[in-house]
Amino acid sequence: MARPGEFARSGHERSAGARTGGIPVGNDRILAHAERLLTEPVGTPDLALAFEESTANTTDLLVEGASFYPRMLQDIADATSSVHLNQFGFKPGKIGDTFAEALATKAGTGVPVRMIVDGRGSDPDRRSQRMYHELAAAGVTVCVVRATKLRTQSGPIDARRPMRWTLNALGHFDHRKLLVVDGSIGWVGGAGIEDHFQDGRFHDLFLRVTGPVVNQFQLVFLASLRWLGGAVPHAEIDALFPALDAGGDPTPAIALHNAPGRFRPITSAIVDVIDGSRHTLDIANPYVADRGMIQRIANASLRGVSVRLFVPANANNWACAAAQQFHHATLLDAGVRIREYPTMLHAKAFVSDGEDVLLGTCNLEAWSLKRFFEIDIRVRSRGLAAQFEERFAAPAEQLSSDGHRLTGAKQRARASVFAAISPLL
Repeated sequence: MARPGEFARSGHERSAGARTGGIPVGNDRILAHAERLLTEPVGTPDLALAFEESTANTTDLLVEGASFYPRMLQDIADATSSVHLNQFGFKPGKIGDTFAEALATKAGTGVPVRMIVDGRGSDPDRRSQRMYHELAAAGVTVCVVRATKLRTQSGPIDARRPMRWTLNALGHFDHRKLLVVDGSIGWVGGAGIEDHFQDGRFHDLFLRVTGPVVNQFQLVFLASLRWLGGAVPHAEIDALFPALDAGGDPTPAIALHNAPGRFRPITSAIVDVIDGSRHTLDIANPYVADRGMIQRIANASLRGVSVRLFVPANANNWACAAAQQFHHATLLDAGVRIREYPTMLHAKAFVSDGEDVLLGTCNLEAWSLKRFFEIDIRVRSRGLAAQFEERFAAPAEQLSSDGHRLTGAKQRARASVFAAISPLL
């Protein structure tokens, strides 16, 4: 049994790192591991970082781009030693241009600014090319995960590095959304830096966190940057990993990182949260298509847990939406309350028993659970759970309508096809 304040992880989850290739990194070894990353070649297996439970000092949940973008921009403006941004979708537009200007301005002051973006989600080689070349010209280091290329350039864009084979990265899109400022402030959530998150068309959230757990996020970024051929001067190491105060009442927290390979700690944590819930379980997710996870959610309700599932009424991925709707009957029959949000709900969050909170970038579909790069944080905090209820769940409850089961023969037939191929969606 877990000690008070600890995550009640199963034996399966505790030993997952050892059995599936995760690299154990204790909290007292993060700096030493970072130094090794700076001096040795970093391959795909080195991305499977298995952290131990750490702590957060503060946790602040912000909902909608109008709330979290200004705070992010202020943190960037206030940065004194480094800005590290990892984004699936960062494109030109009103909010994208604002962030690009803020990053370029900060780089112009001499503060190192480094970015990792996904080749598909951000499109730096085509439609977004001008913005990224301008960022590089301003002194921003930009590395790209190109999951559709057999061979790609090593290192930052505009660096004229040699081509390399990237077979291990094929199909592993970088779906992460992470910002680390001065090694002391971390942001993790589900939104890209795109106008539809700013103007309310997509409904999402971000968590701003401080305290020792930020060191774990920084190590994930550093490992990824080095894997892509980026360089960091060793002289920066102490500033990148400062000693962080846990505060007088530290909150148990851990960074979870899905990278290519069998070690998928976010996937394991989702299973743990769902299966471990005893009284209440809230889930917000835009793409609920994985049959195994859906059955776990139904089973939680059948054993007496009050389960509330927030999904978009009209998801932008119609194939995943059809697969999900096929399973509505199973969920409703089990007693799950399905709440359909009127706009494109894009948040990914789990809250169990009013204190176990897991949130970040991972969807409940096969690609997120088994292939994509994903980043989440798990926090045990009644205060954070209360923030989720007050700022996200309660307002969403008021605006949402009840989910329904499919009735028409054509609808059911179409949905059954997509449910059958959901492992490919």
